[in-house]
Amino acid sequence: MPYVLGIDIGAGSTRAAVCRRDSGPGRGWGLPRPVTLGVRDRAVSSALAMTPEGDVVPGDLGRQPAETAVGGYLRRVGDSSPMLFAGDRFPAHGLVAAMARWVVDRVWQQLDEPPERVALAYPSGWGGGRLHLVHAALAEADLAQTALVTRARAVVECHQAAGRVPAVGGLLLAYRIGGSTCEVTVAAPHGPGRLELIGGAELDEPAGFDVEGATAADARAILMPTVDLAVQTVRDCRIAPGDLSAVLIAGGSAPVYPHVSDLLAAAFPVPVLRDQDPPMTVAAGAALAVRPRAHRPSPQQQPLGPAPADPPETPTDAWPQVASSRPPRPPVAIAAVRAGEQ
Repeated sequence: MPYVLGIDIGAGSTRAAVCRRDSGPGRGWGLPRPVTLGVRDRAVSSALAMTPEGDVVPGDLGRQPAETAVGGYLRRVGDSSPMLFAGDRFPAHGLVAAMARWVVDRVWQQLDEPPERVALAYPSGWGGGRLHLVHAALAEADLAQTALVTRARAVVECHQAAGRVPAVGGLLLAYRIGGSTCEVTVAAPHGPGRLELIGGAELDEPAGFDVEGATAADARAILMPTVDLAVQTVRDCRIAPGDLSAVLIAGGSAPVYPHVSDLLAAAFPVPVLRDQDPPMTVAAGAALAVRPRAHRPSPQQQPLGPAPADPPETPTDAWPQVASSRPPRPPVAIAAVRAGEQ
């Protein structure tokens, strides 16, 4: 059954979700579902390791000690210095593409067919330079068709699909807290697949990892700077907190949600919403963002006879579909950067 794949590479963990095409008369797309990437867990470590055979795998699935795996490459994208990995030096964007390639192959192996489309969520504050590097690296990993989707758009798409916020109108604050960063973005939806990013900011510390094992009072003190960042970002956009339509929470872990929800509710006199599965919100929203959208004719253009069972579709992005001739689970090749190269 055809499907589209959304990938969320975080600082600590990587997750994926798929939307599958329904088999009914309208052949629409179902709701996003998480994929089990690990042996038993949905998430795998974002750190990468190389097997003796030369395959690149998540650090917690490799045969080498997990502490030898290399992480932190997402925030290094755009740096001039390559990263030391498996005894050689590689650009950070190459490691991002290696993780994306591994996820695609893992899901392909489980579902016995390639995805129709792939979406990779990225930090909403990235500019064209970083996106160009990642696109080039994805092309080298045979993923040139991958759509790059901002995390903010993924969060909004997920909440829109669940009917929590409308597709058009209003101002939204997307608050995504990860293991080591917090990202806030003010956005305005202008229709299906159309989102204007008005402003945003990111804070390296504190984040989700800092809350583990903390008391309720300590957790709120740790998380308060992220809420202050959200308030300041909204003000920098010349928007009053009460002018927002909603605050949308994504990411984090179970100990974080009650504290974040209470703190944001105290700072913003608007609904504070979170998905039933916040750690999967970005991956699910990325998959939703690249579903082919059915193009239906207007009432004046409706044919007199019976409507066709399978209406034509207008893709949300311009990238072609994944070639179906690729064999399952090939090794990932990343071009190394030698010490003397620039």
